[in-house]
This record gives sequence, C-alpha cells and structure tokens, in this order.
Amino acid sequence: MAALGLEAVQATNDDASLCKRAAVHLGYWKDPFISLFIRNSDRKAPEINRGYYARVKGVEMFIHKFLQRVGSNCQILNLGAGFDTLYWRLKEAGIRITNFVELDFPAVTSKKCHFIKKSQLLLDMIQVGDGEVMISNTDFHSNDYHVVGVDLCDLEQLKTKLSEAGVNESLPTLFLTECVLVYIESEKVDRLLSFFASKFRTALFVNYEQVNMDDRFGNMMTSNLRARGCLLAGVNACKSLDSQKQ
Repeated sequence: MAALGLEAVQATNDDASLCKRAAVHLGYWKDPFISLFIRNSDRKAPEINRGYYARVKGVEMFIHKFLQRVGSNCQILNLGAGFDTLYWRLKEAGIRITNFVELDFPAVTSKKCHFIKKSQLLLDMIQVGDGEVMISNTDFHSNDYHVVGVDLCDLEQLKTKLSEAGVNESLPTLFLTECVLVYIESEKVDRLLSFFASKFRTALFVNYEQVNMDDRFGNMMTSNLRARGCLLAGVNACKSLDSQKQ
C-alpha cells in the first residue's frame, strides 16, 4: 500500500472517533471514555449519529451473546481497533475477560498508548493489584489488556505480536473487525482469515462492513474516499451481502 494511501486509511480512525464522540455527546449511548481520546467534535447529521448508534449497539449485541455462551475465560481480538473504548466499557459494566487484544498500525497505536499514559482513569481501570504494565512507543501490555502495533497483512510479525500479547489459541476467541477489511486486498484478507481459522479451536468472527457499494450512497462514499487518496482495496467483497458472506 502506497504511503499516501496508508495515511488516508489510518485517518479513517480519526473520522470514526469524531463521529462517535459527537453521537455520545448528544446522548445516543453512554461512553465516558471516548472523550479521553477525542476532546471535541463538531455536530454531525442525524443520519450519521443513528448509523454509528446502530454500529455500536449491533456489535455490542454479538459480544454479549458470545460472553453469555462462553463465560469470562475467553479472549477478544479487536483488529484495526483504533481508538475504540470497548475494553473500558466492558470493565465499567463489571465484565472481565481473560485477555483483550487490540491491533492496529503502529502510527495509530502510538497515539492510543500516548492517551492511555496521560489518563489516570484509564490506567487505574487497566491495572488491578500488583499486575505489571509495560509500555513502549507503540505497544502496551498488562495482565488482561494489550495494544500492539502491527500490519495485519504481515503474518510473521502478527504471530510474534500475538505471542507477546499472551494470546492462547485454545481459549474461545472473538475476532472483531469494524470497517477494516474493506481497505485490504481480498487475497490478503483470505490469508489472514485462513491463518486465524487454522490456529484457533473455538472462534466467533464479527465483521461490520459496508455492502451494496454499487448503489448511489455507495458510489458517493467511494468517490469521497478516493478524493482523499483512500482506496477501498477490498471493495469487490462488499458489492452485496452475498459477496460479503462469500
């Protein structure tokens, strides 16, 4: 991926975080942690607020069903997590799991690590008892929470990072991707998913992705992203719901 395109993809994290911050500010859902990563946000159109509400609540529904089925001795791997606050929202709700791992480009994780280090609230909720916390420029490791900077297409590096985060392939594992795979070439996505499928015994894959990209709204979205230098490398898998399932 060209440097310009890579930067544009990484910038989509900022866009999504700003939209979530704006919707939370208006009371669409409660998230006292998003403001620690995004200070301010302009008002967004009601359609955007409702869209993000549906996204957040839809994903939460599957997460809670997964946890009800397998219990707390499990893992969540959030791919392309950006500034997502799910770990803290689960903690606030009294839900603790064995291991929670976030993966994103190092340029994104370095910013997240910076914000975490600045917030005593976030640190206090992560660190329980005498558990050790290790922080580098791009990675964060604690007993049950890890942020790792990695290119998801580099499987050898990914294996190393998962090991460093204490990932246990025998535990029930939920893989979460929100508007991530559409930015990756389909053949690379195939390799990534095949890698996970071959390694983990029990897994649920939750993917929130664009579909119907050939309609008027989809064409406008594609055009706007292209103008910013952000190409949807995996758009062919998002032509319809059937192509996404395939």
